[in-house]
Amino acid sequence: MVTVTTMDVYGHFIIWALLLLYSSLYVAANSLAYDVHWLGGATVIERDAPTSKQTVDIYCYPGTSKNLFSLWQTVKFHLRIKNDEFRQYVGSSPEEVYKEYTEDSYGWSVVNPFQKRTQKTMSLNLFTPTCMAINTKQRHSIELQIIRVDIWRIILMFLGISLIFSSKALSGNPVFFYLCGIFVGVFASFMVLVYYVSKLLPKKTLTYGILIGGWTVGVYIFQQVWENIRSLVLSYQTYMFWYTLVVSFISFIVCYKIGPPKNQRSKNLVMWTLQLVGVLLIFFSSEYQEASAAVIIISLVIKYFPESLLRKIQAYWRRKFPPKARLLTSEEYYEEGARETKQALENLRKYCSSPDCAQWNIMLKLNDSRRSGSIVPRRFASFVEGNSHLSDEEILDYESYAFSLDRCRKPTPVANSTRNVDISDDDSSEYEEI
Repeated sequence: MVTVTTMDVYGHFIIWALLLLYSSLYVAANSLAYDVHWLGGATVIERDAPTSKQTVDIYCYPGTSKNLFSLWQTVKFHLRIKNDEFRQYVGSSPEEVYKEYTEDSYGWSVVNPFQKRTQKTMSLNLFTPTCMAINTKQRHSIELQIIRVDIWRIILMFLGISLIFSSKALSGNPVFFYLCGIFVGVFASFMVLVYYVSKLLPKKTLTYGILIGGWTVGVYIFQQVWENIRSLVLSYQTYMFWYTLVVSFISFIVCYKIGPPKNQRSKNLVMWTLQLVGVLLIFFSSEYQEASAAVIIISLVIKYFPESLLRKIQAYWRRKFPPKARLLTSEEYYEEGARETKQALENLRKYCSSPDCAQWNIMLKLNDSRRSGSIVPRRFASFVEGNSHLSDEEILDYESYAFSLDRCRKPTPVANSTRNVDISDDDSSEYEEI
């Protein structure tokens, strides 16, 4: 006879309980499975209201390889939904998203006030996989936007390059100084308002909350304050416009009273600050950070390349590959001579009229020259006043000489046939005189 003891009953009961628990967990795991949708290009997926389907839809972007074509590329997840009644779960893999989804379904989100804020448009990292799941009872659509050439990224990069190369000129520009002063004044006025508002808050309660909750409490409070500021700006746009206008005018008056920086060290500080801003703009203008760093290095090398070394390289290049000389035509030679002579005379006239010229010493030298008399000083004074440096006789002599040279180069042909012309006595006498 086989006797069944109490321990055997308890053992069989425990085994059956474990099998039942395992089967229930297996069924629950299968009922909460997830479907992964890998989106490789620009795609739109429509989703109706949820049905009895127990699976979770997870949308993943696989990422792309690093190449120059992705320098200005932007990839976004865009959610189209009528309201904000949805929960969003983001991770680097489907398993991570599914884990976050299950934890949220167990009620962890009720005691987690620092959860990431949901966004209808979310920018993705180009080179790392990103997955997202949506939990909502509304009809919605998921769109993967791929912008091959983002114009804003191009603007940021070229703005940064322009700041690096024009920083020295902008550091001494009064207009740029006033614009920066107005911007700093408006921003500082908001900081003053925030400071006075913080004086009204209970210090002990806020300090204890930050000590107990850590930096997450500070981040949460900052997010709430930022959302309230945004709502205030959108609700009272007219008041904010007039406030900004008045503060800008006051900032301009202060900057006008102080004046632009005149010390070279102050200009250098402004120049270096502008170059730092340009470097940051270039670095954050692209997801391809290695290419952005290369653009920054090339820009700085070109900016601070030694001019002496550059001149040596240019001289060596001209020696190795000298430019081919082009001879001027007679018309180009005449035009260049007339142009250069006119410019030299204008420069001489400006110098003689300037305070740097000693007019009386020049007049004494002209009087002591070989052509003594008052004709030369008078012509000099007439030239300085704007008249021609040549007299009518000299112009006529020059034109006659040029005409004679032209005739010598191009003689006029003589007719072979002779014509019989009747010449009277008077005409013959006149012809002999000629």
